[in-house]
Amino acid sequence: MSPSTKEGFLWTPSGTKEGLQTNASRTSTRTQESYDVIVIGAGFAGLIAARDLSQRHNLNVLLLEARDRIGGRTWTAQVLGEDLEMGGTWVHWAQPHLYSELRKYELHANLKTSAGTLAPEQQFFASGGALREISIVEAGEILDRVARAFFAVDGYDSRALMPYPHDPLREPGLWRLYDHLSVKDRLECLDFSQFEKDLFESNVSTFGSAPGSDIGFTEALRWYALGGHSMAGVFEMAGLYKIGKGGMTSFANAILNEYTGDLLFSTAVKEINHVTSGIKIVTTSGKCLQAKTIVCTIPLNCLGDITFNPPLSPLRQAAIAEGHINTGAKIHFKLRATEPGWFATARDSSYLFAFSDHNGTQASEPAGTWCIGFGYSSKLTDKTDSKHIIDQFRKDIHPNGDVEAYATHDWMNDPYAKGAWACWGPNSASKYLQELQRPHGRVVFASADCADGWRGFVDGAIERGQQAVQDVMAGLKDGSRFRSNL
Repeated sequence: MSPSTKEGFLWTPSGTKEGLQTNASRTSTRTQESYDVIVIGAGFAGLIAARDLSQRHNLNVLLLEARDRIGGRTWTAQVLGEDLEMGGTWVHWAQPHLYSELRKYELHANLKTSAGTLAPEQQFFASGGALREISIVEAGEILDRVARAFFAVDGYDSRALMPYPHDPLREPGLWRLYDHLSVKDRLECLDFSQFEKDLFESNVSTFGSAPGSDIGFTEALRWYALGGHSMAGVFEMAGLYKIGKGGMTSFANAILNEYTGDLLFSTAVKEINHVTSGIKIVTTSGKCLQAKTIVCTIPLNCLGDITFNPPLSPLRQAAIAEGHINTGAKIHFKLRATEPGWFATARDSSYLFAFSDHNGTQASEPAGTWCIGFGYSSKLTDKTDSKHIIDQFRKDIHPNGDVEAYATHDWMNDPYAKGAWACWGPNSASKYLQELQRPHGRVVFASADCADGWRGFVDGAIERGQQAVQDVMAGLKDGSRFRSNL
């Protein structure tokens, strides 16, 4: 039997359960008072940084984590005999930082697909409370047609606006001219039918679990550019392939198994102070730890809970106060019926989108259907309110769905996440990205929330973890680099 974490929630008609089984659960090792580097956070950014600093550079490293497990906003739970991804899930060979790591650990051989995004037999769209089936071919044609116009502004097509999505700050960054727009702002400039606009907006809203009025136009442009400048490419790269045989947690464990430093779990940070000898960390329990430098992977929406001395720059503080906008729910449903692949989006509702993931594997033949529903930000706020969660699922997504169980991680109310994957609103990337990536003295920041490319994805976390290693080594070699950043 796998160990358990305190996190995760399961509902069945017979009762509820707090805390789920997962191989992500880990225990602390013996620790010291002082280190070369302390890495705060055992998500993928932290795991990569800790592994490389300890193994490749032979530094004395502590990996410090507030949770009782590794993975951050990504972990695999064992629920009713199935592996369920409670957070980050989908991967692709077009995500370069991630895929090179998958190849290293030979986990690319374990990739599998989600049924409702691979080859759905049915597609649904709900707007104004009315749910209807739509043609899969017609929907694809509408999305492509609207996208070509949507991402072409003032004579610039999407490639001219963002030719290098993994290097967005390269000049000339024409996308900056339109960073003030929301998705809704841009849609209102286009001459399409209301149905076409609504369908397109519901699909783009999946980028951040939010209505188009909240998502930045350039945030959607980044996804589109990363997807090869096509909507089909976006959905393939962001929602089709996932890791089998242990899931994302098998990936996280593969990285951790090469780490040679110390581990400290269930320990949250309260203060990060610059002192004469380097950095002093104070935990919420009052424990003090010291290091020459630290890598801070704390999510953007949680950085405001930490006291920094000296204080962070006013611009970084403004970015933290604004945060990213994604506070949507992710809920796995077990349906009684064994169904073929389907995909659905909705507007003016609690659920934003949902799709069938796989049929149950615990019988001699496929039995039942596991599907995943995603809620709009700040909707579905009470994981224990089974009546509301199931009633809204039937109303918005699947009127005939006979729900036998559901499982979720309450990311929006999680004190160490305060949201799901990062998505930014208007006037964010051009204003905050560069500042969020800069070190603050001896504090090097690394989070998927401020990645150049696949922001909010595991690939983005690995990107920033790798960059943090470079920043740490450069600073340890030349201390003036750290001083110049204060």
